[in-house]
Amino acid sequence: MVYTNTNPWTQAGKNTAIQKAVAEIYERYFAKGPRWIAKHLPQRSEMQEHGAAVSPESREILLGDYGVETFIEDYAVVAVRASGDSLSTRQIYTQWVFDETRHSQALWYCLVDSGLYSQKELDEYTYECGQDIWTFERQTGHEATPERGAAYAIAQERQTKRNYQDMQRRLWQEYGSPTDAADRPVYPAIAGVCRTLATDEGFHEGVFRQITKVYLKFWPDKALQAMWDVYERYRMPMIKLPNAEAFLDAVLSTGIDSARSVIRDVLNPTYAAMGLESRGALRRAARESWDLPEGAVIQVGDELSPDISEGAIPYTMSPNGSLVPVTPQA
Repeated sequence: MVYTNTNPWTQAGKNTAIQKAVAEIYERYFAKGPRWIAKHLPQRSEMQEHGAAVSPESREILLGDYGVETFIEDYAVVAVRASGDSLSTRQIYTQWVFDETRHSQALWYCLVDSGLYSQKELDEYTYECGQDIWTFERQTGHEATPERGAAYAIAQERQTKRNYQDMQRRLWQEYGSPTDAADRPVYPAIAGVCRTLATDEGFHEGVFRQITKVYLKFWPDKALQAMWDVYERYRMPMIKLPNAEAFLDAVLSTGIDSARSVIRDVLNPTYAAMGLESRGALRRAARESWDLPEGAVIQVGDELSPDISEGAIPYTMSPNGSLVPVTPQA
């Protein structure tokens, strides 16, 4: 195939391709996404038996995790605003908000059913959390856009997945490291719920990674700049928790969220999943994207995708962040 640089691909054409791709991602999301209901989690019947084994540190972290999850309405407002006129993007975020709402409900049952907190205590805690409002601007220093929202969500979902996995293992040990007849670990009560939540977060991470790759493919300058904007000073949601000091002390005692572990386990894998070797590579790619011609698209794989117009100008992105134009084949 011969790629010509005449008639550069229009912004309208790129937008149409993006909407089509995001709609396909939503269809797969809706078909294969989580199906569980918090009220009917099978682990609820095990909570009281294992409640006394939960350490004070784990109890405090679980309460803080619940607090973070209660801000879902704020996340939802930002998601809807960032979706703009895109129906497919709004559908993605609507489904995501529905999934995330179950997480706070599940943790509420974990804390109450295990006897770690009373309903009254959690009601008061939830009310106090509601006195603060999370905003994307305060979190990242930038206005919310579909590109920035998806890029931030990749890292945030990955870190939340890792935190729930760490809590799953921690609680398993506090429960006495139970195993089945084949000596395989068994995760009862809250440990089992954390496993479910981690699975959800991993699924969401994959969804937002797919969306970001769509933006990277069709709007490389916007996508790369969005990634740099939200990863340059990345951190978990900046919110005011009633137990903020105790929560931080408990988290620091476990090493779960040290700056080094966030870089190693969250940001570096996020860069790698997008085809980049480091933070410096992302910075280089973002800078080089400023000089891309209007019809530029990032080619994925060795062959030009069939849904890219012949009027587009394909580039490849090297792991070091350099953007190299694809030489037309005769």
